[in-house]
Amino acid sequence: MDTIQINSLIDRLCNKLWAAGLTNPVTYLEQISYLFFLKMLEEWDTEKQREARLSGGQQTYKSIFGGKNEQYRWSEWSQITDTTRLYRFVRDEVFPFMAELPGTRAEVRRFFQGAQLQIPDGSTLRDVIDLFRDINFFELDADVKGDLYEHLLGQLSTSGRAGQFRTPRHIIRMIVQLVDPKIGETILDPGFGTGGFLIGAYDWIKLQNSDPANITERPNGNGQTLKRGYGDRLNKAQWDFLRAKAFYGFDVDAHIHKIGTMNLILHGLEQSTLLRRDAIAGSPDDWEDHQFDVILSNPPFSGSINKERIRKGLPVMSPKTEILFLGLMLDALRDTGRCGVIVPEGLLFGGTGAHKEIRRFLLDKCDLQAVVSLPGGVFQPYSGVKTSVLIFAKGKPTKSVWFYELTADGFSLDQKRQPTPDKTDIPDLLAKWPKREEGPRSFCASIDQIRQNAFLLTVGKYKPVIIETVNHNPPTEILSDVLKLEDEIIRRSNALLAQLGKKK
Repeated sequence: MDTIQINSLIDRLCNKLWAAGLTNPVTYLEQISYLFFLKMLEEWDTEKQREARLSGGQQTYKSIFGGKNEQYRWSEWSQITDTTRLYRFVRDEVFPFMAELPGTRAEVRRFFQGAQLQIPDGSTLRDVIDLFRDINFFELDADVKGDLYEHLLGQLSTSGRAGQFRTPRHIIRMIVQLVDPKIGETILDPGFGTGGFLIGAYDWIKLQNSDPANITERPNGNGQTLKRGYGDRLNKAQWDFLRAKAFYGFDVDAHIHKIGTMNLILHGLEQSTLLRRDAIAGSPDDWEDHQFDVILSNPPFSGSINKERIRKGLPVMSPKTEILFLGLMLDALRDTGRCGVIVPEGLLFGGTGAHKEIRRFLLDKCDLQAVVSLPGGVFQPYSGVKTSVLIFAKGKPTKSVWFYELTADGFSLDQKRQPTPDKTDIPDLLAKWPKREEGPRSFCASIDQIRQNAFLLTVGKYKPVIIETVNHNPPTEILSDVLKLEDEIIRRSNALLAQLGKKK
């Protein structure tokens, strides 16, 4: 199947579940994710058996579907013709079996913990299974499988219950390029949602470690070119690190966590550490003191937290989640570590003590390299909230901040978000970034200026006022011109009166 056929199939799957009453995109994405996983599991198991047979005894593998477990193979239960029996078997037998998969990693088992079949009836389940028939996941490489799931994630059109919404992928790529994660670095998203930032970092690292002759390009839809590399210059040890030790993600929402986990699995990153964990609240755990080389995130920032639940040790205590998440990132970065995070505009100008303190802490402990103001509609149709991107490195205080006012991102800023490839500032931003060049939309502010303004970090506060000099004629010349014009008006008025008198 090609990409167009796969995307068409995904659309039909979503439409089928929507028509059956699963109108919450998070719910039907989760259900489709479970079925993806069930089908892939048998394909993986079959391939591992084949590899063991062909190894001449060098490898051994015991099928997870051996003996009495044969009935749990996709190819077995998916053939059940009685829709009522099919539904009951999947709900009562297959899902519980998958939560306790023998011989599999804890990460895989965790994907099905607490999973429930929410497809409403056997007939709908039968129709959905039949639509899966033509997909062979093993024959699809990680990039195609990733594209498939990214298309599925495009169905998310409402914000999550904890404030999550899908960050536009071109914005993710922009932030990843600004931060520039490298092979060998550990990368965290403490509110990883659907996994976009982690996958964006994975794609960037592969691109930076690819032979230019093997890099492919295609239009991005918003006036940019999307480049894809395959990491062919990475050695085995680097690949092992990238797949198993590079990426970490936390998310508190069980449904979003499963969707994000599936996204990384389909991109070949099933060994990544993805935990259902509240990064800013709850009881102490082993991850509180863990530090990372790179943090990339668009954390939920629409809620408040009871102060009693806030994790101890964060630099600034506040019920506001945006303040807590920024404080967490400041703590979780290693010295010289780098961060790119999307924050609500209110964090940059808020006048409370906590707002001022987190900004002061950021500027004192880190080099705030850039504040990129995003257009107000960049997150439509999820939200119209005004946001900015902070790019900073830990370990030395800020001396100067580079500001960039992004006014267009290649899409309309209304709910439709139609492509407008002739209207985008992103290429200009990326071109100016290495040398922090100034221009019509970019400028710098010193730390002294920022301190004098209560640590305010909004673009408008420091944007230079451009005064245009207009050269006027001398007053006597202007007055002479006015009198000449007045004489001409009188002359023409008298001529018009004379003509009207003749007609009488």
